[in-house]
Amino acid sequence: MSIIITLPAVSEEFPFAVGEWPPFISSNEPGYGLHSELIAEVFESQGHTVKLEFYPWRRSLELTKVGTLPATYSWSYLQEREDDFIYPEHPIDQLNDVYFYRKDRFPNGLPPLSFDELKARSLTVVGVEGYWYETVLNKAGVVFQTVATEEQAWKMLLHNRADIFIENDVSGDIQGREFLGNDMDDIDRSAPFRTIPVYIMFSRHNQDALRMMEIWDRGITELSVSGPDSRTQ
Repeated sequence: MSIIITLPAVSEEFPFAVGEWPPFISSNEPGYGLHSELIAEVFESQGHTVKLEFYPWRRSLELTKVGTLPATYSWSYLQEREDDFIYPEHPIDQLNDVYFYRKDRFPNGLPPLSFDELKARSLTVVGVEGYWYETVLNKAGVVFQTVATEEQAWKMLLHNRADIFIENDVSGDIQGREFLGNDMDDIDRSAPFRTIPVYIMFSRHNQDALRMMEIWDRGITELSVSGPDSRTQ
């Protein structure tokens, strides 16, 4: 599914591969989500428009990796991605990652444990294949079960097939309610175990990517100093 963000006529239109991640990226949100609004604003300020092409997240990553599309967002930094992607100087946002869990599994709550502590406590984590935590959890020796979608991860958590699901705090609250309905009342979350920047990732294998990255870094810098009302403050 392709969605064009309608803006005044300008010189070029740049495509991005994205997936559903409300409230940050969503085909159903006004402006297609908070991160989409900011990216559209930045590119418009430099005389360009953006076009969002919605795919499953793994497909968005792969299409950008091979250069079919020049960029994708919003992703955290992973060193192993640098062979195929370029990270800009400026992130889109700073976000919190938390552990979601069943209340009856941890009636006294679950602290923001390190991954080494997850391993020591023999806790099982479910997550989406290809996301940042897969490599890190496997290196730490944590029992990790991969699924294809967030919905599958939430269902595994609900049915006690995993102890923990890692997700952003804000998006996780929305996702959980969407996929579990009233059963989300049985789920709680830890305090954040990390706060990280998220970025647009630009393909090393697309001829427009470097130019797009320059537009982004220049535009976000200008917006950030444009005044106290700027959304990038």
